Amino acid sequence: MSRVAFTAAPWYAGEGPAVIVGEATWDFARLREAAARRAGLLRANGLIPGQLVLVPTDPPLDLVLMQHALACCNAALLPVRPGLSQPARAELVAMTGAEWTWVAAGSQGDSAGNGGQLVPLSSTARSDDASRWQEDPLALVIETSGSGGAPKAAMLTQGNVLASCARVNARLGLVPGDLWLCCLPRHHIGGLAIAYRCALAGAAILLHQGFDPAAVAADLARLPVTHVSLVPPMLARLLDLGVRPTSRLRVALVGGQALSGTLARRGLDAGWPMCATYGMTETCSQVATSGVLREVPGPGVVGEPLPGLTLDCPPCDQAPPGCNGPKGALRIRGDLVMAGYANPGRIRGLGLDGGWLTTADLGCLTAGGKLRVLGRADEALVIAGVQVLPALVTERLAGAPGVEAAVVIGLPNPVWGHSLVAVYAGTIAPADLTDWCRRQLAGVERPRHLRRVAALPVLASGKYDLQAIRRLVEAASCRSGTDA
Repeated sequence: MSRVAFTAAPWYAGEGPAVIVGEATWDFARLREAAARRAGLLRANGLIPGQLVLVPTDPPLDLVLMQHALACCNAALLPVRPGLSQPARAELVAMTGAEWTWVAAGSQGDSAGNGGQLVPLSSTARSDDASRWQEDPLALVIETSGSGGAPKAAMLTQGNVLASCARVNARLGLVPGDLWLCCLPRHHIGGLAIAYRCALAGAAILLHQGFDPAAVAADLARLPVTHVSLVPPMLARLLDLGVRPTSRLRVALVGGQALSGTLARRGLDAGWPMCATYGMTETCSQVATSGVLREVPGPGVVGEPLPGLTLDCPPCDQAPPGCNGPKGALRIRGDLVMAGYANPGRIRGLGLDGGWLTTADLGCLTAGGKLRVLGRADEALVIAGVQVLPALVTERLAGAPGVEAAVVIGLPNPVWGHSLVAVYAGTIAPADLTDWCRRQLAGVERPRHLRRVAALPVLASGKYDLQAIRRLVEAASCRSGTDA
């Protein structure tokens, strides 16, 4: 596809509503005017092309303004979550080499796009950034979600962002006049990208400050929402409350972690137009996305890869049976793949090998060309000489009667190499679930300890907090059948 620059006049040419937050609605004409004024203010304060600006995600309307204003300046955005500690902020600045931070004025920012202050973070401004990135300017530096390990930050270019938006919009049918409800955190790519997608499509974004199931249900009922993005725990919460979609809702994008068969069945029975997706910050969100599901997908099956991506993974029929999966991690190449991981010198290519991104996941392609994600490569375990993927055991355990949610992890075992521990929420007693596991799971697949909790811990993103779950297991005695 031909690349459209952010600085093209204008790269987003929608009409009608553009942003809705609370009782305020901005149309595209007002958004373009305010973004142009904000861009002028940034330049007057010393911002030059190629530089990086820390921008708080709150107030929400102000972040949207900064997304567009920085794009007009050929400068890059680094969104930061509310409540970020000073040491964490300093570490982020050191990791990325950011030159500026933005301090918004007022609870919603100035309506004319003039409110706020650009504050320098370093006395040394890089003047060579613009020429170094001239062919494809840097647009975003954004932290990875950190659900399973130490966070990094990905450098995404204008080409990455625009290519991703165009292909996601085509896959999900986002068109002028649509309305996308965003309740995901916008310091992660899943939430932040929605504003770019909507602007490019001429659609509107409905901003929520975090996930409140009652607020989501109310806006689905009162406004013509056509698209919504959720992680599985959010969908489960809405289903628990009996929330049903309206006929206007065409897409409920479910990603961030695996969609279990049990949750998919509940969503289908309640009429939710679910699209399963798999992606990551390093690819500007989506890698593979399904159409609206008509039946429960097979374990780990997501959808067809987006155009423009090449996936290096074997056919699923060549993967060993049972819990075993491909030996090598999934690799991805294409124009959606980041320029590299963030570094103070903003040098391209860190974390890439000849343009290939090696993910932390194992995957294969079905006979129909759909990506099946088998679990994290770094979580594959060897138990009694057999490779076991905890994610696939989690998928099967989540289908047990009386299990509402589950996560399976491995602990070292001096005899067998590892043993599995399941942390779950639900009504089934540990003893009964143990009996179910004996009947339904192979010996190496069976969790040796079960721990029931009222609810699985989650991150601010809504994903399950795998590190907190592991700490919970390691801190407990983990005697089989123990209730939390």
